[in-house]
Amino acid sequence: MTISVRPATAPPPSAAPLHWVKPPQQLRSQKTMERLLDAAEELIVERGASALTVSEIAKRAGSSVGAFYARFGDKDALLSTLHERSCSEALATADLALDPDRWRSADLRRAVSDVVRFTATMCVQRMALVMTFIAMAASDSAYAARRAELELQLALRLERLLSARRGEVGHPDVAVAAAVAVRMAFGSLEYGALIHRGLDAPHLPGHVATQELTRAILLYLDLRPASASAE
Repeated sequence: MTISVRPATAPPPSAAPLHWVKPPQQLRSQKTMERLLDAAEELIVERGASALTVSEIAKRAGSSVGAFYARFGDKDALLSTLHERSCSEALATADLALDPDRWRSADLRRAVSDVVRFTATMCVQRMALVMTFIAMAASDSAYAARRAELELQLALRLERLLSARRGEVGHPDVAVAAAVAVRMAFGSLEYGALIHRGLDAPHLPGHVATQELTRAILLYLDLRPASASAE
């Protein structure tokens, strides 16, 4: 289910390619827990959350059922922790992708385009996890609350980037623009995950969907070239 989406242009010479960020572990005692979470994530990607069993998770992690229950009360507790970790990784990734300094020498339209395309790529690569978390959020308010907080934090990071380049943003309210742009991206990508199991639809190829989502967000933000904003 993985697709490859290349940015329209190369990143600035000083910027490394965008990538999914896994925050470093703080304690050695976390290693077993992280292996269990990694194992669960791999199994979800391969078989879906409904096929998860504690014994399979422990076996894949090179651990034991006892070690599993020493860290998680049950499989639901593991899935909740996995969602918390995924949200933390998403925020760390956003800190990298939306850092104003990263795009200092780049056109803002190009920066937003690259971030939207990268986000679409990550959504497809992590499709099984996205679908699992959507399903959990529908029945568990804790998942929904974490999802809402993630959206808020992403909007704040996008707002910081847009505010740093205010002269290139035509939308009159940067805070509102950032919040709606994030919702546009998330809503479209999650809809694709839930309904089409990816960005591809019978009438709309995935690369076209990504291209048009990018176009819609750029038009909504009303981004302008830096040279035009200076005139």
